[in-house]
Amino acid sequence: MKTKSLNSALRIIFITSLGIFLFVFFLMLRNTANPRRPIYSTPQDYGLNFQNIEFNTEDGLKLKGWLVINNETSPTVIICHGFGTSRSDVLVLADFIEREGYNILLFDFRGHGESQGWYTSFGYLEQKDLKAALEFLKHNPNIKTKIFGVLGVSMGGSVAIMTAAKTDDIKAVVTDSPYVDLDTSIIRHARLLLKLPFSFLGRLAVFSYRLRFFVDSSKISPLKEISKLSPRAVMIISGAKDKRMPSLDAERLYLNASYPKEFFLTISAGHTESYWQNREEYERRVMDFFNRYLPFTRQP
Repeated sequence: MKTKSLNSALRIIFITSLGIFLFVFFLMLRNTANPRRPIYSTPQDYGLNFQNIEFNTEDGLKLKGWLVINNETSPTVIICHGFGTSRSDVLVLADFIEREGYNILLFDFRGHGESQGWYTSFGYLEQKDLKAALEFLKHNPNIKTKIFGVLGVSMGGSVAIMTAAKTDDIKAVVTDSPYVDLDTSIIRHARLLLKLPFSFLGRLAVFSYRLRFFVDSSKISPLKEISKLSPRAVMIISGAKDKRMPSLDAERLYLNASYPKEFFLTISAGHTESYWQNREEYERRVMDFFNRYLPFTRQP
């Protein structure tokens, strides 16, 4: 009788555990296939002349974007959007950077906007996308000066750090609201999504991610990579009210970075809200940074 009761209890535990795992795993699958945001505006809406461009990643995806050429001898800033958004969402950043004389490249990450791909990996595979954008610029005959900077927002900011750590082609990085490492971000977002105080389901989400992409997600870490940027410069932007990528994490990134480095904290901003909360200061700081660390021979 006791054996039968024990077997029944074990069966219930197994079925419950399997149900929880399947719930978390399919939740992970669902979130890696986030619905695409449409392209709702173009550089023309900001009075910018632009080219529609496309380029291929090393794993065979075609990415769509825009190229704004201010002057063929100017440096080029690549702007990387965040998870679940598109290149339209960061056009406002392109506007003030272009006014300073820089060329601009904006593109949609895989699984976003008009680019190919059915899913996102929250920064792992997206490094291939930024690398492909760099290769496109390096081989573009209309870009004579091969000096590149990156401004990335949220996931795009994390991708910017990790990609710059692997190539010297990126001379300066501005990263707005990046995650400190992917595992921490997954656990925190699972807690925020499910509104549970413990991290067990978050760790199960991390395990699900590793099954999904066959990768050790602990290695997807801007914190581990940021020191490799030096002697190139990095600027970290954070909002003090950001619950998704807290300012304490941004401070950890800043402390791990080597010089030259800058830190910009906006007191009243949540996630990726720094620009909208303190627009003039944001523009001034970003342009001072790029003007200082991207070699620029201005044309008369």
